Amino acid sequence: MSQSSASESAEPADPAWRFGVYLFPLAPLAMLGSYAGLWLFTRSVDAESLGVGLAAFAVTVLAGWLSVIFAAIVAGSLLMDALALRDHPSWNPNPWIAGGLGLVHLAGAELVIPYLLSVPGIGYYLYRRRQLIGRDGGDDSGGSGGPTESTEGRAA
Repeated sequence: MSQSSASESAEPADPAWRFGVYLFPLAPLAMLGSYAGLWLFTRSVDAESLGVGLAAFAVTVLAGWLSVIFAAIVAGSLLMDALALRDHPSWNPNPWIAGGLGLVHLAGAELVIPYLLSVPGIGYYLYRRRQLIGRDGGDDSGGSGGPTESTEGRAA
């Protein structure tokens, strides 16, 4: 048991919070969908089309809330990922900056200008994270061929 704990401390685990951070483009896209629904709603009111107006209103509300939900998930995941990487030997991002970037991204769910700051910032965060920690974070080194070989050995 001491060997497994020593090997776990030698290579720190890559936290799974990064998967929430990968959702960062969805919030601006949902906001654009909300704006498109609002534009269609105003056009349908001018044309007096009730069905299209109700559908456009539903799209506007749903896409607006999805933008807020995705931005909140990204903000929380960004902060938790930075906190989880504090003791990583390859890279330890500043959790205060990551949390502030997450708050700016959350503010972007209501305003367009914060997205112009947060989307490139989060993209750079993920770029540096991938560059310095890697895709798997060192968790799964060489374990991809094991199950396939063992099942082929049983079949033969």
